[in-house]
Amino acid sequence: MYKIQIHKHVEKALKKAPIKIKKRAFVCLNHLRENETNDFPYPLAVLNGYKNFNYIEAKIDKDYRIVFRIEDNVIYIRYAGTHNALRTG
Repeated sequence: MYKIQIHKHVEKALKKAPIKIKKRAFVCLNHLRENETNDFPYPLAVLNGYKNFNYIEAKIDKDYRIVFRIEDNVIYIRYAGTHNALRTG
């Protein structure tokens, strides 16, 4: 089991998100906490361009993303938002 650290901006973004996105994000976070990225229910992509960290992007919905990194037994949820707001594409 992994510990999850959620950034303040992610909490705010998820509070503002539609109910459909909140439910999918909840499934995503629970799966990360228990199984890391094994048999993940949503598509994942590794983000390039970050020098010090390896960030992974979970595609929650057609236009909604959650960006996180894994270090030891801690998963850091760093960004959440629409595809355009995060500038990941």
